[in-house]
Amino acid sequence: MKYQAPRLTLSRAIHSSGKLHLVCPVGDLGPRTLSTCSLRESPEPYSLFVELARGCCYRAQNQADIWRRAGLTLDKQFDQLVRQGVQRFLDSVRDRDRKGSPPEAALEAIEFFERAIDRLGDSYTTQSIAFRKRQEPRIGTMVAASVLPPGPTSETSRDAFKQTFNAAMVRLNWGDIENDHGRYDFDAAKQSIDWCIENGLRVVGGPLIDFRTRLMPHWLYVLEDNFETLLTAIIQFAEQTVKELKGKVHLWNCASGLNTQGPIRLDDEQAMRIAVGILQTVRRLDPGTPAIMSFDQPFGEYLSRERNGISPLHFADALARSGLGMAGLGLDLRYHYRDDHTDPRSVVDFSLMIDRWSTLGLPLMVHMGVPGGSGIDPNATAPSDTNLPAASGTDGGTQQSEIAVPLLKALLAKHCVHAIVWDGWSDAEPHVNSHSGLLDVGGKPRPLLSFLQQLRQDYLC
Repeated sequence: MKYQAPRLTLSRAIHSSGKLHLVCPVGDLGPRTLSTCSLRESPEPYSLFVELARGCCYRAQNQADIWRRAGLTLDKQFDQLVRQGVQRFLDSVRDRDRKGSPPEAALEAIEFFERAIDRLGDSYTTQSIAFRKRQEPRIGTMVAASVLPPGPTSETSRDAFKQTFNAAMVRLNWGDIENDHGRYDFDAAKQSIDWCIENGLRVVGGPLIDFRTRLMPHWLYVLEDNFETLLTAIIQFAEQTVKELKGKVHLWNCASGLNTQGPIRLDDEQAMRIAVGILQTVRRLDPGTPAIMSFDQPFGEYLSRERNGISPLHFADALARSGLGMAGLGLDLRYHYRDDHTDPRSVVDFSLMIDRWSTLGLPLMVHMGVPGGSGIDPNATAPSDTNLPAASGTDGGTQQSEIAVPLLKALLAKHCVHAIVWDGWSDAEPHVNSHSGLLDVGGKPRPLLSFLQQLRQDYLC
């Protein structure tokens, strides 16, 4: 890729058509991942914003037609926004041939179409949840938050947790449990798990291995040049953890992030051997408890930076076909962080991604986080700079809720999603990602907490 004003030139090793995906600000909607329609190779330049507007037009009208045929009812506002978008798109095509013509018409068309797509997503989630509620008066989806042992700790925090969730994901970070090679400390993990069981919460244990730099043991660097020794250390940790906690965990999350490049560079074969090794160990020692594997950035954003990276869907498909008895798939999404993040997308694109993963025929657990603040987070074990869209007069907690609520509704609408996990409970206690808690650093509830509490009261078992 090369940019020399005013032209952006994209080159690929293969000669075929393709789509361009680009994160752009869209009016007051904030940043969005936009895409063109399929573009053929051409010596003549394309008009970027006209092609992005064309892609938005296609996505809005094509998906609306598909869902209408399936029985979705759309309101007049959607049709009006599409008509306005089409008119401005036609204006932009007319203006395209004028040299030096500004792209206002194309930008306005994009905003109209993206607003229409938001209306489409809202109609889909509202009607799908209503349909599901008619079939299941109390929806059996497991909704949890992830906690870092020994949390939750304070009585106020514990009471709020019980009112909000029917499950908890107790993180079993390798670096915390085996801080010194060969010496294990499960006391904090057992404290969290025992509290969950006493209060009727189902427990997701893991991920056993999270392949992010700050979540791996500090002594691991001595093994990074010897894969066989590394694999043995990973399997030994998984074995010890399952032996210690067997019978207390209702679902094992075996590993996360093997499809992305963490602190240790792994090729496809090595990543697969680790995944198979952990799964086999868990299934051998605790065959009665379901085990899943999680995949980071399920849209595959990292592939734009890692040409030889492993496609998350292909990696999951290989494991699903392996016959190892994997009970489901986890999808890890972190929005509005600068590192290891998922690009912002509309609810429609998010919903279609879930549908693609559901074609593998396994239940899904979606693990999602959005920051509710910015700046230094003293209690985060894997801190990352946040990247919330600038919004005048709106605090981080309100933005967290505005971003997360439509996505959570879309997940509740999906029969294939058996578990939803919010990534982080309280910023006042040790946690993994910066500012992701439903309670802020002072223990004060953020707006998203009340939405989740209402969600449990209205829909969940």
